[in-house]
Amino acid sequence: MAVVPELSNEVMAYHSDENELLFEVDGPKQMKHCFQDLGLFSVEEGIELQISHQNFNKSFQQVVSLIVAVEKLSKKLIPCPQVFQDDDLRSLFSIIFEEEHIIGNTWSDDRLESEAPVRTLNCKIQDIHHKGLVFSDPCELKALHLNGENHKQQVVFSMSFVQGEKTNAKIPVALGLRGKNLYLSCVMKDKPTLQLEKVDPKQYPKKKVEKRFIFNKIEIKNKVEFESAEFPNWYISTFQEEHMPVFLGDTRGGQDITDFTLEFVP
Repeated sequence: MAVVPELSNEVMAYHSDENELLFEVDGPKQMKHCFQDLGLFSVEEGIELQISHQNFNKSFQQVVSLIVAVEKLSKKLIPCPQVFQDDDLRSLFSIIFEEEHIIGNTWSDDRLESEAPVRTLNCKIQDIHHKGLVFSDPCELKALHLNGENHKQQVVFSMSFVQGEKTNAKIPVALGLRGKNLYLSCVMKDKPTLQLEKVDPKQYPKKKVEKRFIFNKIEIKNKVEFESAEFPNWYISTFQEEHMPVFLGDTRGGQDITDFTLEFVP
């Protein structure tokens, strides 16, 4: 064990009170002179070791005072006259938190909407001349007046509200035949053509469908029009005559009928 040497009496002049131990480098001026002639050793930056020779009537003959000067901390703790702002908080967060890029699946609003449950209503559709739509071979729809037993032939549509360009006047829907894996779709042949297309029952109905299946439902008073989203200004239409196929036409308000009424059913 190291032995602490006896101290000379010359250091006694620096002591005024046995309970007065100085631990601040920048203390009061009247107290700074106590360290002027003492051994001062710099251990490392910000830490100073000073041996203060104090003669006490106690078990230890020497008191070693460690003076820790945390310069960096003292500089940061200087009061700032400015009000703490949001930018200061952001700067503090940028020091504390480190930005890290996360690699994973990104979910867009469109994907979230496509994964949402689809709203479906069952309905029967008639043109304004009260012709109902019936299923006919080979896989097409025809319009005719229904009465008595023929009324049971009328097709019930599952109208799904799908993802599309929705406005106040237009609501995107898909029209499937209830009980059949068939949907109305619009394709280009010699001209835009309406057809019944077979689909996978495990995939339909769904919120996000191909554009050829989408019709913009336009309500005008008590009448409804179905405009093709794939071919704007082309509408589901019927002829004036009976037993004629339902088709896609580009004439509104003319001889071809583009106005329909809906009857919602369970």
